[in-house]
Amino acid sequence: MKRILLILIGCLFSRFLLAEANVLYADYRHRPPEMVRIEELDTFFGPLRDILEEAAGMIGYTINWRFAPFPRSLEDLKNGKIDIIPRTIKTKERESFVLYLGPIGYQQKDIHFLVTKGMENTINRYEDLYQFRVGIKRKTAYFSRFDNDSKIQKVIALDDKNMAEMIIKNRFSVMIILDTAAIESAFSKHNYLDYAYANYKYIQKIGNYYGMSKKSRNAHLFEQLNKALKEMLDSGRIEYFYEKYNVYIPSHD
Repeated sequence: MKRILLILIGCLFSRFLLAEANVLYADYRHRPPEMVRIEELDTFFGPLRDILEEAAGMIGYTINWRFAPFPRSLEDLKNGKIDIIPRTIKTKERESFVLYLGPIGYQQKDIHFLVTKGMENTINRYEDLYQFRVGIKRKTAYFSRFDNDSKIQKVIALDDKNMAEMIIKNRFSVMIILDTAAIESAFSKHNYLDYAYANYKYIQKIGNYYGMSKKSRNAHLFEQLNKALKEMLDSGRIEYFYEKYNVYIPSHD
């Protein structure tokens, strides 16, 4: 009887280890409309969640999600503490520690410069930025010229919430924006409407990638996950999830 009990305990423990082994750890952040956080429920929804969960399921894995600011997520990805971050922009600096899953499509992601209302005409070309202190988000990649320009006075903020609070408190009057929906969502929580977008913007199209850590214990799954995402793209499942949430579908070009 004792031997049977030990065998049953061993089987249960083995199943637990197997279940734990078949988990990928991924971070999310509030990035509407592709990732929308519901703070009260400590969860989120959107096509990027559904797509990754289905791709992981195709290779026998589940996703354990954690909410975290992007700088922390990027640092944990670099150190292999998490496996995946959705919506990771491809840069030369990140290629040393990131495996890029996808892209699942390409999106027009122009860089805008948000200003205090009435200042729209003060920034008509890139060089006009030198006149101002410009709010930026820590660890965010915008575009090469701006990212490497040490002549621009840059004021670092942690996230969209922090950025919104800083411009409201007049820490700066210009901020660089990759996701207009995200910053506008942050402003809405303060009922702040005294903003507009400058005439100048940087036009770009970027790939929509999931970033996977090269130091992840699950890095060996990269090819399988990439294949699953490619199958979903070819079969129309990517489009299905974007349509499900009424979100603009990334192009294949």
